Amino acid sequence: MSGPLTLVLAEITAGTPTVADMIRNTGLPDDVVRAALDHLVRSGRVTSSELSIGCPSGGCGTCGSALDGAPGCGRTTPDTLSGRRPGLVSLTLTRRV
Repeated sequence: MSGPLTLVLAEITAGTPTVADMIRNTGLPDDVVRAALDHLVRSGRVTSSELSIGCPSGGCGTCGSALDGAPGCGRTTPDTLSGRRPGLVSLTLTRRV
């Protein structure tokens, strides 16, 4: 059985486009997938960059990442505690030397 980091890294490698898809494909809880992504970014295994398009003015239901009316980013409001706003993010694997 693979751990959460391995499963999430495999999803990124496979090109899984959204966190919602990663959750569905791995069967892991939302908070575990997000914690794994945060860890992979902090450890330098994955780079994260916010796409300049940001959130649509029409709200989450009009977002291109929306699934069945729910935002693909999984957030319903901005995350005011961390200072991050919801938006599309690109994750890229980094090369290991």
